Amino acid sequence: MNKTEQAKQDMALKMLKGQIDVEEVAMISGVSLETVQKMRQDLDEKERKALGGITVKEAGFGSVLIDNDVLDE
Repeated sequence: MNKTEQAKQDMALKMLKGQIDVEEVAMISGVSLETVQKMRQDLDEKERKALGGITVKEAGFGSVLIDNDVLDE
């Protein structure tokens, strides 16, 4: 993956962490919808692991951002 594609995926991940819909993330970032959906699934799995079985959205936190360090552990 080249630096431009990596930057697009990094931007998409930040938007997903901000609870922006996958379709909007794909449109704005230029990353394919399929890739963004996979990123959302991976992020949900990390959130469930870090938050005891639920995601930020399921917990009703709305647009709360999760600390990257928590999800990267």
